[in-house]
Amino acid sequence: MRNMITYVIILCLGITSVIAQAENREEHRKVRKEFYESLSKSQKAQLDYQKELHKEHKKKFHATFTEQQLSIVNNEDLSRIGKRKALKPTLSDTQKELRKSHKIIMEKEKDKFKTSLTDKQLAQFQSIKKKRGEKRRKGC
Repeated sequence: MRNMITYVIILCLGITSVIAQAENREEHRKVRKEFYESLSKSQKAQLDYQKELHKEHKKKFHATFTEQQLSIVNNEDLSRIGKRKALKPTLSDTQKELRKSHKIIMEKEKDKFKTSLTDKQLAQFQSIKKKRGEKRRKGC
């Protein structure tokens, strides 16, 4: 009887936890949507440009990979973090410089975007980024 009560309590706590997570996810989605809808056309264009620039940088970086690096990237047994850890020691100096220059360019673009935001938009943007950081730290 005691075990059954314990199982019921654990089950209830689990269900409550899942419901709370779903509500948090929905709230976060709502904030992101509200933020995106509040952006002007030029701000949306800046975000789109950042996405395209990131894709272009990724493509240029992958074009420099050796066979060994390509085998690491294409290894489906490794997680994204595992691939990153395995790739890091194999990078050449030119690849490191390319990655560094891409990072600087992206930071400038992000700063340019941030300066175009109103105070309300900036608060929403920081809230979204904070949630994203929490999610990454939890490993979700």
